[in-house]
Amino acid sequence: MEIPYYDNPGGTLGVNVELSYEADVFLVDQTNYNAYQSGRSFNYVGGHYTQTPVRINVSGPGRFFLIVDDESGSTYRYSWMK
Repeated sequence: MEIPYYDNPGGTLGVNVELSYEADVFLVDQTNYNAYQSGRSFNYVGGHYTQTPVRINVSGPGRFFLIVDDESGSTYRYSWMK
């Protein structure tokens, strides 16, 4: 699955995620996304969630990636909130 991203011009950016099963849900900037892709440690906003919906907020300009990692490979729905 392609990793969704949002180019935030600044201010607060939020994402609302509807999960089918518990999952790790992270928002990361470009630098931390690159670290994630390379298997290195990375900084993120989010965590492990067992209930839905998940709402995460970040602030500042830049490209932010939404990573949803669950072991079942289930689908999820999301919407950006600006």
